[in-house]
Amino acid sequence: MKLIYPYKSKDGNLTRISSLKVYLRNKSITIYDTVEQFEKELGSKIKETIKEVKKLVLLREIINLHNINGIKSMNQIRTMVKQIKSGKDILSPRGLPNIKLVKTKQSEWILFDGHHSLLSYMIAGRTYLHEVPHFVIENESGYVNDKEILIFFGIHSKILNDSDWRKYVINWQAPKEGQLCKREQKNMGELFNSISVFYNRIFYFQ
Repeated sequence: MKLIYPYKSKDGNLTRISSLKVYLRNKSITIYDTVEQFEKELGSKIKETIKEVKKLVLLREIINLHNINGIKSMNQIRTMVKQIKSGKDILSPRGLPNIKLVKTKQSEWILFDGHHSLLSYMIAGRTYLHEVPHFVIENESGYVNDKEILIFFGIHSKILNDSDWRKYVINWQAPKEGQLCKREQKNMGELFNSISVFYNRIFYFQ
């Protein structure tokens, strides 16, 4: 696992990376369990480095796991945008990023947690992944496989084939029978475009 924060420097695009190997005791442990284990061990075995960003990742190209109807609070996003513009990052009470991602073997970046936070950074003007604090969860090969990604769909993963996840998103705000939805926005760029009208309307009337 890697914990990545922007690192301000005149020398170029740098990030501060804290990495930790999390050893899985059995095959039933999920990506969510890995995050929890990381948080428990944080500070004990962390290896920290400053690295230059060699490959830029556009926030717009990151794959979302929610359609616009899975974004529950435009007011929350508006509050987060104000916080970012004031110079503060969006972090958990422990000071850890809300934004959590994995990467596939095909080098696709998938956002599995922190959609509100990432949209807020995009509205505030951030363009690239290295400009926002985030978690990256990966195996020793540097990616996760399709079967591991199915965990993000919870109980609905049972009806999906390994590669089917790209066609679907999840909406935990809906009743159980309506939680698994056909994908409408294919990436964060399309999701950003979809919420812009609603966000600007809220901003205008307040």
